[in-house]
Amino acid sequence: MTWQYASALTLGDREEQQDRATILHLEDREAHLLVVADGMGGHKDGAAAAQTVIDIASRRFNQSKIEDPRAFLENICLDAHDAILALSENRASAPGSTCVIAYLTASHAYCVHVGDSRLYQFHGGSLIYKTSDHSIAQLMTEHESEPGDETRPPAPQNQLYMCLGGNNELSPDFYTSEVSAGDFFLLCSDGFWGQVDVEEIFARTDGTAIDQEYAGQLVQLASRQGQGKSDNICLAWAYREDNPAGSEKPGFLKQLIAWFS
Repeated sequence: MTWQYASALTLGDREEQQDRATILHLEDREAHLLVVADGMGGHKDGAAAAQTVIDIASRRFNQSKIEDPRAFLENICLDAHDAILALSENRASAPGSTCVIAYLTASHAYCVHVGDSRLYQFHGGSLIYKTSDHSIAQLMTEHESEPGDETRPPAPQNQLYMCLGGNNELSPDFYTSEVSAGDFFLLCSDGFWGQVDVEEIFARTDGTAIDQEYAGQLVQLASRQGQGKSDNICLAWAYREDNPAGSEKPGFLKQLIAWFS
């Protein structure tokens, strides 16, 4: 079995690209790291905050012997949190970033996330797991059955209660799963999942041969869906396939892109 990867990002309708993504490999250990970070709220140093996440994740991955995946991932978040706070003399005005990080081995996937960048895990076209946003909107959704909730105004989707660099306590969510052929992991910023139905798109395929070309087409699709108000858009994915030589490109995705073009 082998891992197949792709990543893509687009500026959307913003003036600056504040999303970041990277995919790193240690082939001798069959270890791989996918990172997506989204500089928050249009802050002037949002791009620097997101790049800080990428830089720290890259450095730790290349230098560390990873014996405890959870501690490894959480320490990336903690180090990035402190480094982003150091970008500003005033903690209250420091930039912020979300992050979602997946560490993949031959047998397991490990993930941490902070904010509203997401990880989705599919297997054979079925959604297995999705991260829960650290947003006010998510909290309200989780408690919408409580008395009186029906009268509350909706919270802005991008209003977060936890991020890297924010004036908040940091407690990254952690997830782990065994992996097998047919597992597909998508990491993306809210600029992507906020404009397309992620579950609908990837429920139609087992992930076979979704390559760099399709990654680029999907971020452009999300951008067009924004109708002139698109956020930065970023994604990275990994697919655990059994027989790469026998794979074919999924026709449904070509049709989907054509429908919205």
